[in-house]
Amino acid sequence: MSGGGVFTDILAAAGRIFEVMVEGHWETVGMLFDSLGKGTMRINRNAYGSMGGGTSLRGSSPEATGYAVPSKEVASKFAK
Repeated sequence: MSGGGVFTDILAAAGRIFEVMVEGHWETVGMLFDSLGKGTMRINRNAYGSMGGGTSLRGSSPEATGYAVPSKEVASKFAK
């Protein structure tokens, strides 16, 4: 440390420590947002195949298109 006195050296060191802490904090926050964005994109790609370059929903049957139709009659719980 280039001398100016003990207090000046202490304040300079404290300033450097604070600067490193702030830079580290924002780097961590940036990495968290980056991970959140990548995770969201992955979820969207898996749920909606047309997002992110796909053409159809993943897991959809190639034989059937449109809406699913129940194979048996469905009775309502609330019907009397």
